[in-house]
Amino acid sequence: MAVGLAVLGLGIVALAARRRGVGPSVRRAAAFLRAQGGDLIRLPGRLRRLAADPRTPRRARWLLVALALYLANPIDLVPDFIPVLGQVDDVAVAALLLGLAWRAVPATVWAEHFPPRPRTDASAP
Repeated sequence: MAVGLAVLGLGIVALAARRRGVGPSVRRAAAFLRAQGGDLIRLPGRLRRLAADPRTPRRARWLLVALALYLANPIDLVPDFIPVLGQVDDVAVAALLLGLAWRAVPATVWAEHFPPRPRTDASAP
């Protein structure tokens, strides 16, 4: 379960990095990940509250439930004992489901549960 939450957190960070336009610079990407690291702890609760919000569309709720079930399920598309690919498929599925849920949720509802962080030098793209 802890590994699933970590993968979910990495998927959210990857989605947020892509959305904010963190480019190919490894140094900027690392600074962005350090700046976002504290939010990973609060991520499961925020996603649960987002799914419980009555303004969240049914499609987005189903996507969030599917994400939680996939990460909690011990059966994966690619088994986790395969060195790199076992974890990459979890990140890919998490990023895909989160991206689809993000598009389905109205922007005001998403911003209420995931308020924008103030920009700092470390997180500026």
